[in-house]
Amino acid sequence: NIIQLAVFGTDEVTKMAKVEIQFSANNLVVTSVDIRGVEPVDQRTRDSLQKSVTLAIEITTQSQEAGARREAERIEQEAKGKLERQRIMDEAQAEKARKELLSLQAESSAIESTGQAKAEAISRSEA
Repeated sequence: NIIQLAVFGTDEVTKMAKVEIQFSANNLVVTSVDIRGVEPVDQRTRDSLQKSVTLAIEITTQSQEAGARREAERIEQEAKGKLERQRIMDEAQAEKARKELLSLQAESSAIESTGQAKAEAISRSEA
């Protein structure tokens, strides 16, 4: 509305903003205006605006970097947790295999000593 008022002016009768402007020299009628850019006239205002925009960009960038860092840390912690669980499961499986090996070794040793005792007994009985 401010731009429309500045470009088209106000109607003297209704005191409302005009919706078009007509040039009598060539009958050109302007009904709308597009804004391509707005720049402050005052240098101090322009500098302050530029500083604010730069600061906003820096803050946004820092926020995005912090978010990316947090996400990377979360993924790293998740991977470490999976790796630790896998290590514990592997150790448990290795311990189970060791227990089975010791059991089989004890059984083999018992069979061996039983067989040796039986062979000695047979040998004594034959002698």
